Amino acid sequence: MFEHSRKAILLGLGALELTREKVESFVDELVKRGEASAKEKTGLVDELLKAAEEEEKKAMEKISSALKGAISELGLATKEDLQGIERRLERIERRLAEEETDASE
Repeated sequence: MFEHSRKAILLGLGALELTREKVESFVDELVKRGEASAKEKTGLVDELLKAAEEEEKKAMEKISSALKGAISELGLATKEDLQGIERRLERIERRLAEEETDASE
């Protein structure tokens, strides 16, 4: 019975929008309906919040992966690409500065 309730809260409230207050309110309702005992309240709240955090982490990983794929497909430069270009430019600037110093001597 608890597993169904857990799934219901994750779906009903939205795993990414869960707050402690919402979860506590939901668990209070479970206690009122006799689907959970008052002794279980703290454990249930913590378990539901942990499950929501895990779902949020999974969702963020999927979003990140999808964005990386889209960037790759579009041929856009990544942060790492730009950092590599910056390093190359800095080396070129140092060489030019050295050559200018050598030429002026």
